[in-house]
Amino acid sequence: MYFRSFLPDDAEFCYHLRNQVIRDQFKDRLQPEEVAAAVNAYQPADYIRMAGQGSLFIIEHDGRRTGFFYLKRIDSTVAELCLIYIEHRDHGKGIGRACIETIDQWVSTHWSEVTTLVVVTFVPGYNAKFYQKVGFTPQEQTVCVLSGMPVKALRLSRPVNTES
Repeated sequence: MYFRSFLPDDAEFCYHLRNQVIRDQFKDRLQPEEVAAAVNAYQPADYIRMAGQGSLFIIEHDGRRTGFFYLKRIDSTVAELCLIYIEHRDHGKGIGRACIETIDQWVSTHWSEVTTLVVVTFVPGYNAKFYQKVGFTPQEQTVCVLSGMPVKALRLSRPVNTES
């Protein structure tokens, strides 16, 4: 497994993977209008923009791109895992856990003042168990705005940089 920085040529991959996951895996957990709002929330150019505003990484496994994640600094002590998507065929292979370990290492090296990593999920019934397995604790119900549409969500957090 290999993690690398996003390149502009990866924008279409990120766009298609996220939309595929939303349509195939989340469709039974969201209302049709929420699926449409989520699918339309990001275009390929948005991933290029995000890469300039935070840290966007591509996950490669078995010689192919299989996912991506995006980190953004919220303030001096808080970072957010804004997006994490992995191809369904690669679920259960430890890739998600490896992403979190890589995020911990990267944050420790590049944002050493950060003590908390947050994630907001608009499909908690699908992925909150994963987040809890890797150390996130549910914090509060909140709202994501996807393509201008408010969607119920759950905020979770976990400590980072706790070793002295």
